[in-house]
Amino acid sequence: MKGKNVFRIVALTLIIFYSALYIAQATGYYEYTNHKTNTLTEKAKQQFEADVKAGKKVQASDYLKEKTDYNNQLSKGGVVISNLIGKAFDSVMKLVFKEVSKAVSN
Repeated sequence: MKGKNVFRIVALTLIIFYSALYIAQATGYYEYTNHKTNTLTEKAKQQFEADVKAGKKVQASDYLKEKTDYNNQLSKGGVVISNLIGKAFDSVMKLVFKEVSKAVSN
């Protein structure tokens, strides 16, 4: 009985995570963050042009933001865990639909 409850909690957690990621993708959160980055680039471009018109000494490095590399062992581990969860979720869904198919055909 206890194992059944653990399975339900894990399955519910996976479904909630999947739903959250799907909603974030469907609502365009990733595209919005890219647009925000592009807007900052436009502001830097306008500042550069204004400085050139004003006759200031300009350097490209003053207007370009360096991209931060966030890859570390924790993030790599997160990707591995995410892939494992995805594979497990896929196999569980295949099993569930296989069993449902058997039940419907009988």
